Amino acid sequence: MGEDLKYDVVIVGLGPAGSSLAYLLKDAGLRVLGVEVAGPGRVWGKPCGDAIGKQHFIEAGLPFPQGDALMQVVDAIDIYSPSEKVKIRLQEPGGGFMIDRTKYGLSLLKEAEKKGVEVMLETHVLTPIIESGKLVGVKAKRKSDGKTLNIKANIVVDATGSGAAVKRKLPDTWPVKEPLKETDSAVAFRKIIEVDYDIEEPSVLRIYINEKIAPGGYWWFFPKGKRIANVGLGVQRGRGYPHPRLLYEKYLATRDEVGRVVRVLNEAGALLPTRRPANTLVWDNFISIGDNGFTVNPLHGGGMGYAMVAAKYASEVIVRSHETGDFTAKGLWDMNLKYMRGLGAKQAGLDILRMYLQTLTNEEVEWAMKTGLATVDNVIETSLTGELRGVNLSLLEKAKVLASLLKRPTKLVQLMIVGEYMSRVKALYKKYPESPEELPRWVDSVESLYKEFKKRIGIDW
Repeated sequence: MGEDLKYDVVIVGLGPAGSSLAYLLKDAGLRVLGVEVAGPGRVWGKPCGDAIGKQHFIEAGLPFPQGDALMQVVDAIDIYSPSEKVKIRLQEPGGGFMIDRTKYGLSLLKEAEKKGVEVMLETHVLTPIIESGKLVGVKAKRKSDGKTLNIKANIVVDATGSGAAVKRKLPDTWPVKEPLKETDSAVAFRKIIEVDYDIEEPSVLRIYINEKIAPGGYWWFFPKGKRIANVGLGVQRGRGYPHPRLLYEKYLATRDEVGRVVRVLNEAGALLPTRRPANTLVWDNFISIGDNGFTVNPLHGGGMGYAMVAAKYASEVIVRSHETGDFTAKGLWDMNLKYMRGLGAKQAGLDILRMYLQTLTNEEVEWAMKTGLATVDNVIETSLTGELRGVNLSLLEKAKVLASLLKRPTKLVQLMIVGEYMSRVKALYKKYPESPEELPRWVDSVESLYKEFKKRIGIDW
């Protein structure tokens, strides 16, 4: 039978999304439980680049990392062409941080617990509890005593990342149960290494675009101090590419700056979404945030900062729903409106660009960066707004870029198409439906637009 527990909110998964939500609900006066399958040494355990922009903490209302949780302040990002002869330096707006993920995550949970949020680590959520067609909680098993728990709650939040411990077991008829297509995701592998030399410019992150080393993705070298670095790569799934671990050992481990290893501090792989947000982040008594809701930047797959902001919107709608007593999709819908019409619109635009970039060869990327098509201003503008400004005359005023584009008329046409569809999909997200009843028609419009775009560009995956 198991032990019966009752809360207002149960948060399943205490990674960046879940622990941020627990922290943000600490003063809400609600009975909140956070459940995490990992132990304290593996909180925020999913491997990634460990970099977060400062603006995300500000937007989410979360404390900046301090002490041992802060490993390096980030001032800029260098993007290298396939030959590595062309480099674009992006000054990170407001700066950023390289963090110790586990220490920062535990600091949020510690503060949440001080205010009454309950945390259960090493507890495995087995299945959602659905009674008379309604989600009423989750069934879990605690490792310490092997006891089965029936955790009832007004709202269940799935923050378990791509594993989707709750969402994947919901009824297929629920719109929130949206599968992640393989080609809209990547598998990443990274090592945190200590090297035997002082890293030059440790406050600068390095991203390398090379389809041979990281097909459909990129590889990175992110310093975490003068002698520690997070080094890894992400590879698009569903197209038959080798596993990133094999590519790491073949191409990266043999490089001088990567191979001079004193010791490997950690190594791991992970699956991550690289697409626009899920069509809806909420349904009756249910909220999906973080990688679970595909709230990531499609260009680089970074999701920690966006998970934090999604947690903020979730905290606001959770508080409001308990004031009104409405835990239905309609009562939680404001989270969709806030996320989709803001960050979601930007991410949808970048998703169009992401798909196009994954069709380019090393030679084409080299050409774009060498000729000035991919300038600092345009990269920053695109990443911040989700719009490709470089297809209009404001960019083509530069004679060398115009001459180069005219030598490649197919690429000029494709860039114009990409810019058109980035704008169109952003406009659709800006008009995200006001109610759940309008969702199916909107989803049809989005899917039709993507199908049309892929046909015009020649994408068959």
